[in-house]
Formats: sequence, C-alpha cells, structure tokens
Amino acid sequence: MRAPMAPLREGSIRLKDGRRLAFAESGDPSGTPVIFLHGNPGSRYMRHPDDSLTYRLGVRLITPDRPGYGLSDYQPERTLLDCPSDIEQLANMLGLGRFALFGVSAGGPYAAACAWRLGERITRAAIVSGAAPFDRPKAMEGVNRDYRNAYTLAGWPEWLLHPIMAMHDRSVRKAPHRALAALLAHCSPDDRAALADPALAAQVQGWRLEATRQGVSGMRREAHILVSPWGFRLEDIRPEVRLWYWEGDSIVPPQMGRYLAARIPRAVPHFLPGGGHFSLFTQWKDILKSLALPE
Repeated sequence: MRAPMAPLREGSIRLKDGRRLAFAESGDPSGTPVIFLHGNPGSRYMRHPDDSLTYRLGVRLITPDRPGYGLSDYQPERTLLDCPSDIEQLANMLGLGRFALFGVSAGGPYAAACAWRLGERITRAAIVSGAAPFDRPKAMEGVNRDYRNAYTLAGWPEWLLHPIMAMHDRSVRKAPHRALAALLAHCSPDDRAALADPALAAQVQGWRLEATRQGVSGMRREAHILVSPWGFRLEDIRPEVRLWYWEGDSIVPPQMGRYLAARIPRAVPHFLPGGGHFSLFTQWKDILKSLALPE
C-alpha cells in the first residue's frame, strides 16, 4: 500500500556564490524527479491546485523560485545561461542523478537553456506555452495587442522599466481580484472556463503575490532576459523536448512553438486546438505523464 499523499514541502539551499535558492516540492517524494521552471510572474507555488494528480502520477515535482522571486535572493545582471548552474546545484543538493525538466511560459527559455547546458543529466524536457527567441522576424506574430506592448516594454532600459513595474505590482497587491479580472480579459474562452474554478483562481493569485514579496527587481530582470538573445543554438540541444502549445493562446501563440520545433533536433510537438495560455492545467496529467515515462 502506498503512503498517504505528502503535503507541500519547502526548503532552500545556499549556492556556491552565497545566494539563497528557495524551492517547494509536491507530489510523490519517492517519485520521478521533475524540476518545474515557473512563468513570469511566478514562484515556487506555481503548480496544479490538486496535488493528488501529481502524486498519483508518481512525480516528485520540484519548483525553485528564480533569483529575486519569492524567497530566492536577487542576482544582479543575471542572464538566461546562469540558470543551468543553479538548477544543477539544486539537483546535486537534493541527491538527484538524472531528472526531467518542465518549463512554462517565461520558464520555457530556461528549460531550453538547461537542456542545452546539462545535456545527458536531463532525461527529457517539456516546454509548455514557452516563449521563443524574440530576435527574429515576425517574433510577435499572433500576440494580442496588450502583450505585444508588454514585450516591447520589456526591451526598455531596466531603470526606466522598474517604476512602471513597481506601480503595476502595487495595484495587483492592493486589488488581486481586480488584477485577475484584467488577466481574464486577455484570455481565451477556454482559459476563462478553466480559471472559473475557484481552486485554480486562488492558486494563480497565490503564486503571483509570492512572486514579488521582495519587490519587482527579479521580475524586471526577467523581462529583460525574456527579450534578449538566448546565447546558444537550439540545434545543439540533445535531450528530447516535448512542446505543448494551443491555438487559442494569444500570449505565447503556437508560432513560437513551431519555431522551436523546426530547430530542436529531438522535438516532439503537441500543437492542440482551442485552449489557451493556462491549458497546462487542463493538460497537466498528460504533460507530467510524458515526462515520467521509463527511459
């Protein structure tokens, strides 16, 4: 008989440069390790609200706060390629050998960078509604107007972007329900139906508020990273990478996934009708099941 489902577990490690890296674990403590790279804004609390789904799949889900988010220390001037070292150190401290990766939205580029840098350490990876490089023609094709503006603002100098993001964050923290309503205005009908679930809506609000508990410096740096060149060739990624995108997503539209699929050698594309940017929750079981497959 299996042990009862374990509650959310939290911890932190000290990295080689002295920074604190915080993380949360859910699912089966003895299950297949999957490191989950959250979106932006996001935090270690980003996951499906029903932890029993993750547990029953035999997955040990480990979600670190990126630098400046939640309880993780801010890292000045960090780049996309700083992430693999943090993830490798976390895996080493947790005693993991090989492990799977799962990056969503703004976490997608980090999953790609880790798959590229860590190579054979990665069993397989999933990029779910993950952004593609922006330094290419028609990079924002299919993006809705408001997010097109947001991606454009992300390219501004950080000193100029900071007060804008800080003001927005204050409004979100003051009226989280109003902020959720504004998010829903940009979502597809399928996303609005999914977020009508009070448990999921509460989960979204919870990880969003935790993201900026230290302020917006981490989120500001992340915006800069998102629209900067990635610094490596997608063609050099060796592990299998499963790509999940939905036609109804106008925040990270499927053309971004198709760009990745054409360049990652072992890409396994899943381009699905309908859906939206939050379809990872309706497809949660299938995504994790594909990562937990025996090698």
